[in-house]
Amino acid sequence: MAYISDWTQLGSDVFYRKYELYALEWGGGINLTDFMVAAAEFGGPIALTRDETKFTKTLTSGKPIVFIFSASGRKISTFKWSSGYLICLGWSRSEDLVCVQDDGAVLLYDMFGVYQHTFNMGSEAKDTRVSDAKIFTSYQGTGVAVLTKSNRVFVVNNISEPRTRKYPDISGGQVLCWCVIREERSTTVLVSLGDLYSLNPMDQRPQPLSPEWNEPGNCIIDMAVSVNSRHIALLADTGKLWIGSSDISTKYCEYDTKSQVKPKQLLWCGTGAVALLWDMTLELVSVNGDATSYYLDSASYLVEEVDSIRIISSTTHEILQKVPKVVTDTLGIGSMAPGALLLEASKGFQERSTRANDCLGMIKDMMEEAVTQCLQTAQHEYRPQTQKMLLRATLFGKSFVPEMDPEPCRKAVLILRVLNAVRDYRVGMPLTWNQLDHLTLPVLLDRLVQRHLFPLALRIAKFLKLPDSDGVSRILAHWACYRVRQPCQKSDEQIAKEINSKLGYTPGVSYTDIAVRAEQAGRRHLAIKLVEYECRPSKQVPALMKLGEDQTALKRALQSENSDLIYTVLHHLRDKLSLAEFLMLIRNYPVAQVLHKRSCIESDVEQLRDILVQEDDFKGQATLRITEAYQSHRIDIRLASLQGAVECFKKAKNEYAAQMTEEEVKLLRWQVKLEENHQKSYINKSLHDTMHLLFKDGQIKEAEKLRAEFKVPERRYWWLRVLAHAEASHWEELSNFAKNKGKSPIGYEPFVDACLKFNNVSEAKKYAPKVSNENRVTYLVKCGMLEEAAKAAQEQRSIPDLSAVVKACGPQNQALKAQIQAILAEGNFKI
Repeated sequence: MAYISDWTQLGSDVFYRKYELYALEWGGGINLTDFMVAAAEFGGPIALTRDETKFTKTLTSGKPIVFIFSASGRKISTFKWSSGYLICLGWSRSEDLVCVQDDGAVLLYDMFGVYQHTFNMGSEAKDTRVSDAKIFTSYQGTGVAVLTKSNRVFVVNNISEPRTRKYPDISGGQVLCWCVIREERSTTVLVSLGDLYSLNPMDQRPQPLSPEWNEPGNCIIDMAVSVNSRHIALLADTGKLWIGSSDISTKYCEYDTKSQVKPKQLLWCGTGAVALLWDMTLELVSVNGDATSYYLDSASYLVEEVDSIRIISSTTHEILQKVPKVVTDTLGIGSMAPGALLLEASKGFQERSTRANDCLGMIKDMMEEAVTQCLQTAQHEYRPQTQKMLLRATLFGKSFVPEMDPEPCRKAVLILRVLNAVRDYRVGMPLTWNQLDHLTLPVLLDRLVQRHLFPLALRIAKFLKLPDSDGVSRILAHWACYRVRQPCQKSDEQIAKEINSKLGYTPGVSYTDIAVRAEQAGRRHLAIKLVEYECRPSKQVPALMKLGEDQTALKRALQSENSDLIYTVLHHLRDKLSLAEFLMLIRNYPVAQVLHKRSCIESDVEQLRDILVQEDDFKGQATLRITEAYQSHRIDIRLASLQGAVECFKKAKNEYAAQMTEEEVKLLRWQVKLEENHQKSYINKSLHDTMHLLFKDGQIKEAEKLRAEFKVPERRYWWLRVLAHAEASHWEELSNFAKNKGKSPIGYEPFVDACLKFNNVSEAKKYAPKVSNENRVTYLVKCGMLEEAAKAAQEQRSIPDLSAVVKACGPQNQALKAQIQAILAEGNFKI
């Protein structure tokens, strides 16, 4: 079969396959041995620059150029390296180019050659100079480790938040090779001085490690850790290759390469084999000790992936990977697995051959397993023709199992279409199924956006029906941010309209964020136009203030009716403008002016006074003076402020308010006099409370004077005096008041209520008979005078009042109760 011709057996039942991904578009004129090469994982971009160690420096030597290509060899960007001596190139998880210099500086560029930022590995690394560096993936992100010429190791576990850690000093010889092992809590560095040592920042000195060799005396000259950091390969100067666990505790096998020449690269192919690359020979050694060789056409560079290695030469880009077992079972020659028989049945059905029926008969009880095998095999195939053949067999078999869940098949078809789209040479991302599963679809979309492949990213998001927040909205926002940074012949208004026509008001898209990018790109007018499309005032108003559009910001804040936003703009304007300019501006916005005045009451009274005076707001001035009067504890200041308020009210032609304030001034002066005469606190009390207190204190004459001065109504005066005498237990005074003042204008009910309130029933009984006829029975009952209440009710011939008396009768009044009940029954109102 043509699709298994590129398989190579490695052991009894393990196969590896090598096939071409792309014929590189850079044209074949590049000799990789002359270049420093760095290729990002997951089919990422390739960076090339001249290897300074391969050339003799001359006076006319120019600065090296860094070339960045896609995995298919399409040029993405170039830029001139104008910094220091370059030691190492690598790629971060977010596909930024990481460049390490010999002075310990680490520079980051995006794939388009745009400088991002720089950090350094510390002053000690700068002083002693870096001899080698490793860029690795840690649990925190992308890490950088450097080895200095003084054999000291410094590690940064996350380049996004660089914090340099120094590892134990290495002494005793030259470092022959080293590698980084990522762990969940820390990062371990293995170094070889011939013997193997482990470095950890928690240890004070290197810890020796002793791998178990078949023959002693091996000097380790190269090493490689698997992508998952669980396995390690050690190469000795004798050509022996030791493969085992990364903690050196378990040995898997030992293999003799029969070559004492150090390979150019040593790395893992997945987790099942180790690859060694010499000039044009690639040897693959499994963890079981089985080996096979591949002969390459030209000098090549190997890229380690989670499930394979990629082989980049001057003309081609190939992949070498382990053939998954399900693929071996389905496509292997002579295989009798259910998937293989279903595939053969599908072919026979298309050819109208009877062998289709024969194969189906052999798997009729295993049809679901056969369908699953064909589907999983299609997932691991790179060529669309093979995928179609296997998917056709999958659907053919599924027709015999109608109850089988169609979702896995549907999902696999969608993902395969996405994979085929990004594998296209114009995109150049040769992802396998396992790599995409590890990378995830959202990250794939992010990488397409980073490459500015917005149309493809949008089509994929819509095709997969991703939520807007993860798909369309996010992609459109990134496109808009990219669009505002690009030079264009169109006006800013046209560009803003173009962006709005594409984005509309898509959920999750913020025009403010896009405007920030435009402003950063020096396009302030475009940023202003974009902010006008923002529908959320909480984002729009701060952005307008930042862009210097203060009046527009104030208008938008007022339209939002959000007082917090309005106050924010007002404070911003107050800090920015002179007082006169500020006051002139807010005079055009009444709501803003009112809110500013309100804030001045709490924070800047003098400014509020200036505003009120400037505007001839006499009522506001009077209100302010009254507020100030009662905030002061000095009576002279209070009187002056209140008198000033009177004048302001008169200027405002508010006679009522002026009169009330004058009354307050008069009362305050009376209270001052009373305090002086009686050494008791009267200030800050109302007229009512002042008179009440005077009555309680027995100062009847003083209270009478206040009554005359302030023309207190008679009814109010009686109420005040009754309650005050009762509260002060002045019962005799209360009795005299009731006798000597003639008929009470408020009746005698308040007398009874006041006595009862202060628990003097006997005093209350004096006034109960004087209560008006309509309330007399009720108040006699309140005082416990039930016989008098019954007589009064009988005189008034009131059945409800008699019923009320019956209800009030207790055990001691049973005779009266029976008598009243008899009257009610006979209708005879004589008691």
